[in-house]
Order: sequence, then C-alpha cells, then structure tokens
Amino acid sequence: MTYAELKTAIANYLNRSDLDSMMDTFIQQTEAELNRKVRDKKMIKRATATFDSQYTATPTDWLEAINVEITSGDFQPLFQLSIESLDVYRHSITNGTGKPKYFALVDDSIEVAPTPDASYTVQLTYYASIPSLNSTNTTNFISTTWPDIYLYGCLRTASLYLMDDDRAAGFTRLFDKALEELRMAQEAAAFGAGSLIPRRRTYGKVNRHKAYYWGNN
Repeated sequence: MTYAELKTAIANYLNRSDLDSMMDTFIQQTEAELNRKVRDKKMIKRATATFDSQYTATPTDWLEAINVEITSGDFQPLFQLSIESLDVYRHSITNGTGKPKYFALVDDSIEVAPTPDASYTVQLTYYASIPSLNSTNTTNFISTTWPDIYLYGCLRTASLYLMDDDRAAGFTRLFDKALEELRMAQEAAAFGAGSLIPRRRTYGKVNRHKAYYWGNN
C-alpha cells in the first residue's frame, strides 16, 4: 500500500472526504507507536562514528542500541551501562582517560567511559526508526508487507479524533491483532530452522516499555 492508497483507504473506511488535512497526522501518530513497539530485523542499521570526546551524537534515526564496537586498532566491544552506573565507573577511575570500555545513552548522545584519549573509529549497530510515509517516500517495509497495520492504526487514530469511541475500540483490537501476527510471523521465520540465541545483556536500568522484538539481533 502506497502513501496515496493509504489516505484513500482511510477516507473510504470512514466514509469521510473532509479529513485530508489530518491524514499526515494520523499516519505520523501511527508511525510513532510502531517505532515504540516494533523491532524488526529490517530496522537494523549500521553506521560509523568517531569517539574522540565524552559525548557523541547518535544518528538521527536512532531508536535503540544493539551493539557498539571500536573497530580501529584492536577490536573491542563496548558494554552498555545505565547513566548512574557509568558515573560510578567514571568516579572509580577518577575521571581518567583511555580507550572506552562502556557507554550509556544520554538524550541524543552516546556517553563513553573512560573519556577517549585519542580518536577511535566505532561501528554502531542499532534499530532505526521506520522511514515515514509521505509524498516523496511513498512506501516502507511495513506498508508494503503488512499494509493492514498502517490502515488499522490510522483508522484507530482517526476515530479518536472524530470522538467515535466504539469504532476506535474496534480498530484498536484489529491493530493489536495485526501487530501480534507480524511478531509471530517474524519470530517463526527467524527461529524456525535453528536454536534460540539469547539477546545481548545490558547492565543498569532496564527499559520496561513493552516492545515486539524479533529477527536476528
């Protein structure tokens, strides 16, 4: 389903022709929820960065860290800590410098410790946000493979905007069902022919927000 087809479908399902100015809002709100709940292997990206100070900006489409590793010189993975645990470690080394060993996420930055004593080339592997649908980017992997997820999500949001609680509840059930079917399908594809591999463990505070994880990561 393309961007234009999605807007047409929303209008047809709601039998409304006066919502065109709100269509992008319905789509953006649905995408915001998808970015909170979906972690698909097609969202995994790699980027190269340089760590030469305590803080380094994350990519603009960054959602969640999978792996951070120094690739210059001797290969070295960095372990993730909470901000508090990183501060405790930094205090234990008297805020010294050296080759980074740990990182924490602070706002839109990666904080490392020890503070780099040189420039280190780093590979970032992370979950990236789903490319937004618009008149220029007319499709993405969700709209192409699972168009009902977009449709039900937008219809739920539109029904809330129209203060139609009954329809909003029905579309919410369909949206959640489609998300669960996506999770199950991806889980079967990822693990059906092999053994399960535990997710990389992180240290410090745990993000307790429910998310749908699948794929090889």
